[in-house]
Amino acid sequence: MRSTVLFGLLIATGLVVAVPREKRQLGNARPSRTPPVRPTAPAVPAELKDGIAAAFGDASALDHSSVAKFINSQASDSDIVRALKGDIEISAISNDNFKMIPGNLMTKLNDAEFEKITAAQIVAWLKRPNNQYDIRQLDELSTRVSTEKFLEVLTAMKGTAEAGNAARPTPGLSADVQDFLVRKYVEANVNASCADMATNLQKVSFMPRGMTVENLRKLRENSDQNCGQVAEAVLDINKNGKRYCMMAADARKEVCAFARSAAGDQFGTVENLGKLPPFTDCLTAQDLESASADTLIDLYDDGFFLNVVELPEGGNDIVRRKLESSDRMPKGADLITFFNNVTLVEKLGPAAEVIGDMIGDLSQLEVPAMKKMKRTISGSRVCNAGETEASTKAPSKEEKELDRKLLQAQMEDPSAVTADTLNSLAGSLAEMAPSEIENLNPAAVVDAISTLADEDFSFGEARALIEKYKSGESVSGALSAAQVSSLGKLAAKLPVDELDQMSDADIRSSISTFASAKADMSPAQAKKIAKKARNGNLLDQLGSGEINSFFDALPLNEIESITDDIAADVANGDYSKYSSLPMTKAQAKSVFGVIESGLSGGLDRDTVIELGNAIAGAGDDALDLISNDDFAEVATAMTEQADFGSKMIRKMAKRFKDEIITSFDALTQTDLDTIPADVIPEMTAEDLDAVPAALCSAVTQKVAGSERLFDTQEIRQQKHATNALRCRGKETSGDLGESDVEELGNLICGAEDAVLGRVDASGARTALENLQNCPTKCLSEDRKTKIREVFGKMTADAEPAQIDVDSIAAIGLNAYVLPDATIEGIPNTVVAEVLSMVDDIDVVKEEVLEQMDSSCGIDRTAMYNKIVEATTGSSSARRKRSTTVYTCTQVQDLGNAAVSLTEAELGAMTSAEFTNCLETLGGLTGWSTGQLETMRDKVFSDIAAADTLTTDQVFKLGKIATAFTTSHLSALDLSDIDAVYNIARHNGYSAAQTEAAFTRYLGSSAVSGITTEHLVGLSNFLGGMTAAQIGMIDNTAFLDSVADIGNLTGFSSDQFTALKDKAISASGAVSTWSAATVQNIGTVAAGLSEAELTALTDAQVPELTPGAIGLIPTSTFANGFSVAHINLLSMEQAQAVTNDQYFALSTEQKNAVDLAQYGSDDVSDAPPRSGVSAVHACVVLVFSAAFIRLL
Repeated sequence: MRSTVLFGLLIATGLVVAVPREKRQLGNARPSRTPPVRPTAPAVPAELKDGIAAAFGDASALDHSSVAKFINSQASDSDIVRALKGDIEISAISNDNFKMIPGNLMTKLNDAEFEKITAAQIVAWLKRPNNQYDIRQLDELSTRVSTEKFLEVLTAMKGTAEAGNAARPTPGLSADVQDFLVRKYVEANVNASCADMATNLQKVSFMPRGMTVENLRKLRENSDQNCGQVAEAVLDINKNGKRYCMMAADARKEVCAFARSAAGDQFGTVENLGKLPPFTDCLTAQDLESASADTLIDLYDDGFFLNVVELPEGGNDIVRRKLESSDRMPKGADLITFFNNVTLVEKLGPAAEVIGDMIGDLSQLEVPAMKKMKRTISGSRVCNAGETEASTKAPSKEEKELDRKLLQAQMEDPSAVTADTLNSLAGSLAEMAPSEIENLNPAAVVDAISTLADEDFSFGEARALIEKYKSGESVSGALSAAQVSSLGKLAAKLPVDELDQMSDADIRSSISTFASAKADMSPAQAKKIAKKARNGNLLDQLGSGEINSFFDALPLNEIESITDDIAADVANGDYSKYSSLPMTKAQAKSVFGVIESGLSGGLDRDTVIELGNAIAGAGDDALDLISNDDFAEVATAMTEQADFGSKMIRKMAKRFKDEIITSFDALTQTDLDTIPADVIPEMTAEDLDAVPAALCSAVTQKVAGSERLFDTQEIRQQKHATNALRCRGKETSGDLGESDVEELGNLICGAEDAVLGRVDASGARTALENLQNCPTKCLSEDRKTKIREVFGKMTADAEPAQIDVDSIAAIGLNAYVLPDATIEGIPNTVVAEVLSMVDDIDVVKEEVLEQMDSSCGIDRTAMYNKIVEATTGSSSARRKRSTTVYTCTQVQDLGNAAVSLTEAELGAMTSAEFTNCLETLGGLTGWSTGQLETMRDKVFSDIAAADTLTTDQVFKLGKIATAFTTSHLSALDLSDIDAVYNIARHNGYSAAQTEAAFTRYLGSSAVSGITTEHLVGLSNFLGGMTAAQIGMIDNTAFLDSVADIGNLTGFSSDQFTALKDKAISASGAVSTWSAATVQNIGTVAAGLSEAELTALTDAQVPELTPGAIGLIPTSTFANGFSVAHINLLSMEQAQAVTNDQYFALSTEQKNAVDLAQYGSDDVSDAPPRSGVSAVHACVVLVFSAAFIRLL
């Protein structure tokens, strides 16, 4: 018997019925447009078509592009062709061959042939990654498979997924497919009883990533509303198998909320709370505050904390207070004895952090108890490292304090510490002070190097350890490959000069070690490794994996020199060498250009997947190579493999609207699923407003959840937010409660200020939490006022002394908008519990915003002062009366808030503490000129004069060096390019400073002798070169480093012109530059003359980087760019146009800039440019800050 229901269950496909919604009438209907001709299905030979058409009922199925292309690719005697001809049964096709069949071919088979497909074949097809992009075919497949067969499929997939490790199933399905299958399953069981649903969930229990927020909510709705049995089943399925780790953070929170809702008033009982772990994600500090001490102790005794990944903000302190207040807990010396029992320590789980505060001094514990406490706090009790958001967090202040106590207990004399002791302190060694590292025994370092290699040392600390290791190994020259392998992560800190000493063969032998540490390397290090690893034919090396991880450090001209070889690979259909290579955008542009020219038959899904990272080089014209038949799945594959710019995404959105989606007012859930998440924010608000009423909520959630939402213009975000409110029936009026704000999600960032004013008390917390996701930008006073009002609603306008941890955690990074008096009045104990939020502040971006717009209004002074007070017990008032003397440990615990230390406090640090803390202080930005000058003077008084600072000390200066005078910079030892880079990469130098620094670096050497790695390492100090000196740079070194030079912005117009001339000298006339070359040179293009800009081709203009656009002189921009040129700009390029450039343009040019920035659908609603306060200015500021971070 055939079922028309997914898996043969109870209802039809589960697709949303197309119920038209009432929508606004558009004033001006857009004229219809004839779409361009798209690639069509290749012709299938007549003799083959006649033989297999019967399998489909007729030959129309062969008109589908992917079907026809696949059939044509098969040998005439292949088992697939033979089966379609009826020579053998469909079931006789091997699983490996069957999985290659396009979904469109399989679902177009007639019923008789479709029935012959086996469960094993379906499993093989589903698990092929390439097939998981075609949701539409999955949906059709789900409606045609019989009940019995799909149960076989589920059973087989479940068995295979859990065979290796039932605790962590490996279903072999993408998150989207798991989401789809679970959703269909839940919808199909809409009428199942509570008990049956709880039992039936086992069938999909192997797909934890399918337990999305949306599916969990459907589950709650479909099971007698918050059925307790279903809630418990969800908990049991996903915690006993540790599937918790594989679920998204918001889904884990939803599981917890489900359990809370199902338990009702009984949620806070020991029995119900005890069922939660590890799903404690929805617990609040208030939940713990409401629980009695006896309840918490009972939970502790039952092992509740053992399976908790983390407690809510402030939870540890609440647990401590509850335990301390209970007569059931021992006191005094008995408490110390209690916690010297390692089992009792372990049972506290993450709350073990409170032990220090409970006993007063951790050093009272025995070493085994402290080590157990360390493993308990930092170890992953539930999930493997990296599986949860919690596991990626840096150590807490309490954990660092424990590390220091352990070090004090076992490293009283660092020089006498053995390797065994170092090994026993694994996980704590990164807290060693620089002075302790310098005194370690070299032999002990050698014997414990594998332990030390796994620690997260700073660059300066790692360099010191490497020197100890070399001393212990008696290395006087270059390191061997075996020694580099022993260094592990420390290899990322090997100086460029040390890498240069190694033989090329040893570099190649060490490539896997270097690759694993590459993320922590400087650009100069990566360049050096790539250069030394090169040997012979590049394609041969790529094939053997010798240099793959450092492909993006290779110069573009080297890649462009092998285009014939790449073309030969493409002609053979071999893209394997390029699929996993890390590439710069320019490299990808070059590689894809060669591949594109050799493509035959258009661009299909499998080709996109095989191209891997190279697809990032595709221009929007590549979309014309995709047939409409395949467009949805190819677009999805493209956006999942690369981050495209607005031009590509906007064209995808337009193609979906014009040619793929028949009618938005008849849009189905499956249609919505086929629109890539990256694309949907660029769908017009008018089109999305037309979807059926039953689907508008799903549309809102997909738009709000897109990672590209914030890459759209603010006017588009505002329109999407308006749509979301209209969907809720609250477009212009009505209070916004928790469910409203929850559905609005990140769209609240683009909503008008008035929308925040309608958030009621029930939605306030969620609104504040969502506002933390908004991009860093200048906030208007009205916006800040609205955020304060929302905070007031959440706290019921509580006095500052009554503000709790949950409230501060909710407002998070936006706490600076609160009145200073409010911030000052918040209890220190509350602030101390949420210090982690300061680490999330993007100080560099905020610093640039403030420099470019003094009215930006991001002032964290009061917040930072409060953090200092909460951390050190020293209030701002007291700090004004007397100077607090800080230790390095205290400074490090402050994180970003350390920039609030006064000049007197910085100056009062002892010489030893300041010296140990130099790298920490130099690594922070956001210092005032006075603070930097104070630290500069302290360097000279406590460490050494400028002319006697060692290169290691220069390295540690970091940002502090920006306060050095030209005389100081002229005296520094700048012979170590790593040290040079660590001070030169900071912004804030004047032209005179960079001139002094570059002159000191150069000395009596010739400019022509500067190597690639040194050009890269000089960074901002290149701004100290004269135009004549720029002309002397070796052409080869320039070409090898221009991609990095093109990230710099601190050049004068004359210098940019000289750099452009050098680019012409090195790579030919501008007219010969490829699109990839224009992209590669970055800001160097800002030196193009009016005539050169005018002569740029249609292929070159789109590749000018936004950074270059904003640096072109005003008159050059206005006279060099025609309207036709400006029409070629992307949104990113257009929004990089500065106000000075914009207002110097003609009306036609301005209109063209606006159109490029906002698009035809939003340009008429765009805010006018009227100075730095415009929306545009904020976008430019954010872009500029992000760009400068690259330096």
